[in-house]
Amino acid sequence: MLPARIAQFTRGCIATQRPRCAAAAVRINPRFFSGSSAQLQSITLQVQGTGTGTKQTVSVKGKPYTFPTDTYTVLGGSDSAPSPVAYSLASLGSCNQVTGFVVARDHGITLGEWQVTVEGVLPTAVLVQGEQGNPNWESVVLSVQVQTDIKGGSESAEFQHFISEVDRRCPITQLFKRSGVVVTSEWTNLPL
Repeated sequence: MLPARIAQFTRGCIATQRPRCAAAAVRINPRFFSGSSAQLQSITLQVQGTGTGTKQTVSVKGKPYTFPTDTYTVLGGSDSAPSPVAYSLASLGSCNQVTGFVVARDHGITLGEWQVTVEGVLPTAVLVQGEQGNPNWESVVLSVQVQTDIKGGSESAEFQHFISEVDRRCPITQLFKRSGVVVTSEWTNLPL
């Protein structure tokens, strides 16, 4: 019903070339047409860290939990907690799982257990030696095994569509890719 009314409105604007139509058309929010709830147009998030040396405790505003960070001994840390770069890979893996859950819900797909492995190559010349260049990940491999009710194995069109939607909609995947990181994904569809 709504898409038909928008099409009718657009045809009327084109036919009459009314100036107010352009302003009205701009107010149409394309997010409205996604499968996600209109209430979740954006999520505001704030984290804060306190610490000394290489150790930090990070809190999330409005949440009861905290998490520690440290770094590797080669960088002067004590390796007592995951490093920020380890957390970045963990965020990529867990964000794919969360996004996969959302995509599956939107498409009526039943999911079971996930096994996610993320491996990255991080050059250290800029970070450690201060050389010029890009300190970002050189490459990252995301390996996912997920149980689904999708028939036809990993090569089925439905499973490939599921993967492409997760890739497109995952904010952390897009953060990695748009920053120039070569991200390779290997997905396996396992039966429930």
